[in-house]
Amino acid sequence: MAQQNLTGKIVKRGSPEVLTGVTVLNVHQGKHNLSDAGGNYKIPAAVGDTIIFSSAGYRPDTMLVADYMLAESFLVALDPNVMSLKAVKVDELRNYQMDSIKRREDYAFILNKKHPVRLMNEKRAADGPGFSFSPIGYFSKGERRKRKLKKRLAQEEEDYYIDYKFSPARVAQLTGLKGAALQKFLVRYRPSYKWCRNANNQDILLYINEKRKLFGKT
Repeated sequence: MAQQNLTGKIVKRGSPEVLTGVTVLNVHQGKHNLSDAGGNYKIPAAVGDTIIFSSAGYRPDTMLVADYMLAESFLVALDPNVMSLKAVKVDELRNYQMDSIKRREDYAFILNKKHPVRLMNEKRAADGPGFSFSPIGYFSKGERRKRKLKKRLAQEEEDYYIDYKFSPARVAQLTGLKGAALQKFLVRYRPSYKWCRNANNQDILLYINEKRKLFGKT
C-alpha cells in the first residue's frame, strides 16, 4: 500500500479541549510522534496499520487505518480515565492493574525487545576475553527513536500510577472540590511517583486532607 500520513486533531471526548503531548504510535511500522500544542498529530501510515493513541489520564485508543482516515483530517477523541466515586479501592486497584497489563500487551513489541548489539561489560557464554561494542547499531537513528519511545512509555506508566493513587474521584470525594478548583488542586499538589509507590491508603488520605487545609488558605 502507498505510504501516506495520518493527520488530524486529538481532543477530550465530549469537549472541544485539545490534548497535547499524546503519544501516537504506528505499531506495524514502529514509528511514533506526539501531538503538538494545538492537539494536531501526524504519523506515517498505510491502510491496515494499527495506530495507538495514549496519554496519562486518558484511556488508550487503538484503531486500524482505513482509506477514509487518510483522505482527510481524522479527529480522535480520548476518554478521560476517571474512576467512579462509588468504586471501592479493590476495584480501583483491579482496574489499574488490568489497564497496565493491556498497555504492556499493546507495546510488547518495543518494551520486550532486547537490543541486539552487545555493549560494554555484557558477556555471553561464547564470548572471549574483553568486551564487544558496536556503536553503529546502538546510535543509529532507528534505535535512538526506540529508546526514546521506551523512556516515554515508562514515564506514561508512572503517570498512570499517580493517577490511580491520586485519582480525581478520590480527591473530589475527600475534599468536596469540583470543576476548576478540583483541577487546580490536582495540579498543585500532585505527588511524585516515588512517594506514591511507598504510600499506603492511609498515607494518601492524610496527604489529601493536609493539602486541602493548605488549599483553603490560598
